[in-house]
Amino acid sequence: MSPQELSRKKLLAIFQALIRLLEDHRMSDISVAVLCREAGVSRTYYYHHFQSYADIIYQENIMSVVQYMRQLPDQGIITTTTMFTRYFELAAKSRDTQLTLVKVGLESSLIHSFESAFEYLVKNDLVVKAHPSRIGKKYWTEFLAGAVVNMAVRWLQTGMGETPAQMGRFVSNFVGLTE
Repeated sequence: MSPQELSRKKLLAIFQALIRLLEDHRMSDISVAVLCREAGVSRTYYYHHFQSYADIIYQENIMSVVQYMRQLPDQGIITTTTMFTRYFELAAKSRDTQLTLVKVGLESSLIHSFESAFEYLVKNDLVVKAHPSRIGKKYWTEFLAGAVVNMAVRWLQTGMGETPAQMGRFVSNFVGLTE
C-alpha cells in the first residue's frame, strides 16, 4: 500500500469512527483515546494530523470533494445540471454520514465542501457558466452552496423520492442555471 493509500485509509477510519461515535455521543464527550481505539489508529497519529475533531471532518470532506471531482465526466466543460446530479449521487451514497453531521449541527462542513468544489470547477472553467453575471458575484457561491446542501439534506431526510438526475434538474431550474 502506497503512503497516500495508507493515509487515505487512516483518515477514512478515523472519520468513520467519529461519525459512529457522534450517533450516540456529543462531540465534547468523545475522548481522543476512545476515538483512536474505535478507529484503530494511534493517538500519535491523531495529534500529528489533526488539531480538532472538526479538522477530521474538514479533511474527509476535502477528500470527498476530490472523489466528487474524479466522478465528473471527462469531457471538458460539464453542464451545471450534470454537476448538481453528481452532487446528489454523492449525497445519496453518504446519506447516513450527512444526516449524522446535520443531526449534530455540523451541516456547515457540507456547505463548505460544496463551496470548495464549485469554486474549483468555476475557476478552472470546468463547468458551463450559465448566467456568468451571477457567478463570481459577492456571496453567490455561499448562496448556491447553502441552497443545494439544504435541498440535499431535505431530500435525504424525506427518503430520496426523486432521482439524483431529477434533483440536478430541479436545482438548475430553481437557481436559473439551466444551459
